[in-house]
Amino acid sequence: MDERRKSNRIDAFAVGLQVSNGVDREPLGIVSNLSVGGMMLITRRQLQADGILQLTIDTPVNLGIGAIPIGAKILWCTPANSPDEFWAGLETIDIAPADQAALERLIDHLAKSP
Repeated sequence: MDERRKSNRIDAFAVGLQVSNGVDREPLGIVSNLSVGGMMLITRRQLQADGILQLTIDTPVNLGIGAIPIGAKILWCTPANSPDEFWAGLETIDIAPADQAALERLIDHLAKSP
């Protein structure tokens, strides 16, 4: 299998990380897995490959990290097993240094969670 990921992804589905559109804050989906280089998203919208999104990852309040804004490129989108749901692969293409550090803290927390 051709493995193109540059970093390992952490399972984030159980945490229920919500992702919203960074422009209008409309909910977009839930993170299935996450890395500094991207994520797999479960969404009710069919996203167009090669599209660019401004996203906000809403983190658990108890972590004290706050929302993490990122720019992402849609690599692919395919129907999920559930009706009206899609899986989408996203690549992080733009993130501020402070937000990168917050994302790394979130991933470290997820990696240590049972």
